[in-house]
Amino acid sequence: MTKLLFTLFALILVSCECPYQDELNRAQQRKTNIAGDVFYADVLLGTWQCYYPMVIGGVEFKQILFMSDGRADITMDKPNDTEWYTETYNYAYYGNTLRFSRSGSNISLTIEGYLFPELYLRDSFGHYTLAKRK
Repeated sequence: MTKLLFTLFALILVSCECPYQDELNRAQQRKTNIAGDVFYADVLLGTWQCYYPMVIGGVEFKQILFMSDGRADITMDKPNDTEWYTETYNYAYYGNTLRFSRSGSNISLTIEGYLFPELYLRDSFGHYTLAKRK
């Protein structure tokens, strides 16, 4: 009887999931910024408006739509132009870096901070702000 109870108890312990595993997984994907808010990779999903001016690589970014499949539709135009167009980029989020790639061109932006609904970015040419939109 004792062996049966011991085996049953061991089986229960082994079959239980760790209640903290979700928190451990999230901790690996988040970055706490000086501003105090916590930024998760999932926060990127959706539409972000680019504050003026956000000129990168000779084009002005207007808005970015991040999708769950690792792609982002970036609406942009030539500076001082009124014709907007959208191009699809692949994106990746690594710790404090956001990278866009398309046809051999790469854009790398460093995340400086996050204070909902704004995300603060920078590259070697300037500082930029994105705002989450519904």
